[in-house]
Amino acid sequence: MVCAFLFLFLALSGKAQETRFGIKGGLNYSSVVGDLTEGLKFRFSGHAGVFVLVDFSYKFKFQPELIYSSQGFQFSTDLASIQNGTSVADENDFRTNVQLNYLTVPLIVKFGLNETITVEFGPQFGFLLNQITRVKNLDETDSVDVDRRNSISGDFQLDYGAAVGVGIKLSERVSLSPRFYIGLRNRLNGLPGDLQNYNVAIQLSGNYTF
Repeated sequence: MVCAFLFLFLALSGKAQETRFGIKGGLNYSSVVGDLTEGLKFRFSGHAGVFVLVDFSYKFKFQPELIYSSQGFQFSTDLASIQNGTSVADENDFRTNVQLNYLTVPLIVKFGLNETITVEFGPQFGFLLNQITRVKNLDETDSVDVDRRNSISGDFQLDYGAAVGVGIKLSERVSLSPRFYIGLRNRLNGLPGDLQNYNVAIQLSGNYTF
């Protein structure tokens, strides 16, 4: 499917009035939604990459991107509930941060509403580079090494979904683009039962076009 979109891009770019390159980067606010996600919280992280802006007209543009995106989620665990099967409110002992590092390929179509605002949407494909899990004991002092870190390869596991947002032009070269991503690939494929959960992310990017 990615190859099909790239072929379409090459075919259309020959008809474009102008093609420019750019760089982008910013913040992620991500988590996982669906089954088996009770207690999971959003986590802040970041993204950075490059893009090609293909200008077909005043109203219509196409922007394929290649982005490194750090996503994932976090949750807290109460030691009492692990040891005794009980839960004590507001006394969590461990915080676990799961970092999912993706190489993402958003293929974004942009429609201009006016000279400043564009509506942006399109498919996004992601390839999992690795998963890093950090566990912190909240009861330990700052002078102690409190982080336990584990990293496993993602084997380029595919994620795909839809991205939608807006573009805000600040100058001829600089713009902002808040965007929402919802994954459409079930992360629980292969598990028994009809269980489903998906990646989600809110992104705020600063863009510079050359």
